[in-house]
Amino acid sequence: MRANIQKYIRQFLFLYLLAIFSSATEAAKLASIIIDDIGNSYEYGQAVINLPAPITLSILPKTEFAAQLATQAYNASKEVMLHLPLQSIEHHKPTPGTLKLHMTRQQFSQQVKDNIASVPYIRGINNHMGSLLSQHPGHMDWLMAEVAKHNNMFFVDSLTSSKSVITEMATAHQVPNLVRDVFLDPDFEPDTIHKQFDQFIDLVNKNGHAIAIAHPHPSTLSFLKDNLSRLAENGIELVPVSKLLELRGDENHVTCTGPTCSGL
Repeated sequence: MRANIQKYIRQFLFLYLLAIFSSATEAAKLASIIIDDIGNSYEYGQAVINLPAPITLSILPKTEFAAQLATQAYNASKEVMLHLPLQSIEHHKPTPGTLKLHMTRQQFSQQVKDNIASVPYIRGINNHMGSLLSQHPGHMDWLMAEVAKHNNMFFVDSLTSSKSVITEMATAHQVPNLVRDVFLDPDFEPDTIHKQFDQFIDLVNKNGHAIAIAHPHPSTLSFLKDNLSRLAENGIELVPVSKLLELRGDENHVTCTGPTCSGL
């Protein structure tokens, strides 16, 4: 009798520990979604803030609604980032605050300071465009030297170029950094967004974490409103970008390619 009781106790403990381990494993799957290009439209910025999930907002400097939306996002417990414009190979639309190749170090550093000051409550930065400037070690060294002056401010490489040196320079200056894994909406077509979102989920399931970037386009916002629940259905917790910093990973980052990305 005693042997049978001990057997049942061991079986119970085994199943109990297995359940705890399985639960912990599921909880370890974390994902972040950054919505870029916030600041020019109050309506779209509000739509992002109102999404029922801890979406991270990346706000363009010196835009009309930058400070107002950053404050509202902060008050809604949404993480705020600066969407820092860097010169691209093909740049057709002028963007306020863009860091350019021809700048002197003094001009460059002052522009970085002004951009950071224009968006309150930022926890980190990611690059807007930058297919040209992100390849230049000297300028990225200048950038990370400025970012490093702000304690615990992180940088996410949007990875608009396969030759980006952002990670290398950020690490050299001890700036916490991550790399974008997936662009959810490279062309705003519903089928494309669906495909990219599936890829995002697959990467989180494979690696335990991933970071995606999207934009405040009506197609994207509508898709996210209807599909964010799929993350929880896959045992994935959506968290602010700052919580992903301890889960670094250098593999499976997908560089943006094709005509859609030529202006980045």
